[in-house]
Amino acid sequence: MKIKLNDLVEEWKLYNINLRNFSENSIKAYSLDLKNFLHFSFQKSEDILKSDLSNISSHTIRLWILSLRNRSVKPSSLSRKMSSLKNFFHWLESTHNIFNSAISRLESPKKDKKLPRPLSVNDIKKLFSAFENKKEDQWIISRNQAIFLLLYTCGLRISEALDLKANALPLNTSILVKGKGKKERMVPILNITNQAIEKYKDQCPYPNSSSNYVFLGIRGKRMSARSFQKALERARNSIGLPSSSTPHSLRHSYATHLLNSGTDLRSIQKLLGHSSLSSTQIYTQIEQKKLLQVYKSTHPRERIN
Repeated sequence: MKIKLNDLVEEWKLYNINLRNFSENSIKAYSLDLKNFLHFSFQKSEDILKSDLSNISSHTIRLWILSLRNRSVKPSSLSRKMSSLKNFFHWLESTHNIFNSAISRLESPKKDKKLPRPLSVNDIKKLFSAFENKKEDQWIISRNQAIFLLLYTCGLRISEALDLKANALPLNTSILVKGKGKKERMVPILNITNQAIEKYKDQCPYPNSSSNYVFLGIRGKRMSARSFQKALERARNSIGLPSSSTPHSLRHSYATHLLNSGTDLRSIQKLLGHSSLSSTQIYTQIEQKKLLQVYKSTHPRERIN
């Protein structure tokens, strides 16, 4: 009896949405990964036998990985694609009794461990001011600055900031954030950030009732992440900051500056919504690297030569 590949993929997507609480962005990325592999393995075949899935060989998997590497796919992206594949086949085994031994032995490549590149406090101040642009309406400038402060003073991801609902206003001393995997966390919010959001709402030409979301685009709909990325790009270019100055670098800056001020790692972990402390410990590596640079440049022995 043949089964439809598309039906299997849709069933797998529902499983990840409903039972594993994967975000829409994650589901979209994983689905594209999986469809790419299935197309590579079965070409244009839409109806296959269960045994076809069980019999996908190690040779086929190696050829698929080689094709990705030939397209210069980064190790981090390749690792995600292989995780998508293993997730799908693990689900097939538990729900459809389809087991593939080659997939079960598949090992993901080691990811490149790149340290986050936080901004200095001085650069944060300059970047905030750089949003002032005579070519843009004042409400748009205020909106972009309010989002900027949410990312930097609360450590939010850009998606978390743009998902903020209008019925959450006015904010008090903390904000309830729904992060990855629909996990919720409470994050303190500074008065300066509250004031920036209120300033934006007072200037926004669209009434609160026009959308479920706080931050709106020029047409009154939920603002896209790309719109803020472009605004930040223009601001950083105007003051000569590098391309590493992204929305996510503001979250890195938040964590790094908290660590520098003496906040313990466990607290930073909770504020960022990290599942494990190992994800947060990367910020200690930044400080260790910086300390080593200072040591090497100032130690008398280094200055003898």
